[in-house]
Amino acid sequence: SEIKKQSLFTEFMFAPMDMVTSPTAAARGHRSMLLTGWLGGALSGALVAYGITSNRFQGPDFFRSYAEAAREMLPDRIILVRHGQSEGNVNKALFKTVGDNLMELTQLGSMQSREVGLRIKEVVGQERVHFYVSPFQRTLQTLRNIIAAPFEEGQIVDVSVDPRIREQEFGNLQGDNFLDLKLQSQMIRRFWYRFPTGESGADVYERTKQWWDSMMTRHLMDRTGATTVVVVTHGLTMRLILMQLFRWSPNTFHTVWNPNNCAMYVLKKNLSLAGQWPYVLDNNEGDDVESSIDLVVTFKDGKSRSLTLTDYLSIPPPRTLQHNIVRDKLAETYGLDPEEIESIDFFGGRFRRYS
Repeated sequence: SEIKKQSLFTEFMFAPMDMVTSPTAAARGHRSMLLTGWLGGALSGALVAYGITSNRFQGPDFFRSYAEAAREMLPDRIILVRHGQSEGNVNKALFKTVGDNLMELTQLGSMQSREVGLRIKEVVGQERVHFYVSPFQRTLQTLRNIIAAPFEEGQIVDVSVDPRIREQEFGNLQGDNFLDLKLQSQMIRRFWYRFPTGESGADVYERTKQWWDSMMTRHLMDRTGATTVVVVTHGLTMRLILMQLFRWSPNTFHTVWNPNNCAMYVLKKNLSLAGQWPYVLDNNEGDDVESSIDLVVTFKDGKSRSLTLTDYLSIPPPRTLQHNIVRDKLAETYGLDPEEIESIDFFGGRFRRYS
């Protein structure tokens, strides 16, 4: 039962240290680190390192029960929300004179954020909510408009401002070469390209992954009663959160469209799934995650065509090995004979291919 699972988790995390480990000075005070070790995929190694000796906390059955108890205590729902329309979305020239963190919402952006607040309230009902927000002005303003929705007193358990979920740092953009840098970014690809004095997408991925792990640890440790976590952030950050959660490759990441202003993605817990983070996207409560990929298709007559496949995320992973599924979707979309398709290049002809 839920009470038994929570009791097992609590009993282990808050039991006297001499019940769960050898009473050495080096081992004291490390109990919270054990949970972090599990959340990082290294629970068993951490427990062995700290020398668990009691029969009460030994054996694979205990570890399985503990892991499942922690899974059941994860948030039931995580909602990712992009900020409303900002001044920088409308006028790119502002980046030369205004810091990215200082960009505010437009009038339309304020209206969008109030509307998404009502959507969130409809989804969560009376559930208790923990908000996380990027410290940029446009996300802070979006959050203020969201919580203007009719949340009940005490329903919002906490609001955490976390710089790790801020926008990608584009560097100092006072010069006239920003468009050139954007073109370079498109050629090298968003995940890999590092802006001068700024960040690459991979840099943002690392801090986003760190935030996710610590957010989950905090949820398990604080036990505030919040069943929903709402994250008010930026489009790239939302995609990178999904990338680390669903283990997308960089190539798959590049197929995913940036969400619209105040789009919301809803992750629902599904304990029938295996793994550390048992979440799926709920397109009924939230918006669709749109994706498309440009492919080079070679036919048996030797001719090649560049074709775009929409809804690329619907292809089961590993996607680049699903030749028959992709072939049939292309045939259906473009009215082709699937038997005439010889090969499919999932990288759009960007790399040399060896026979």
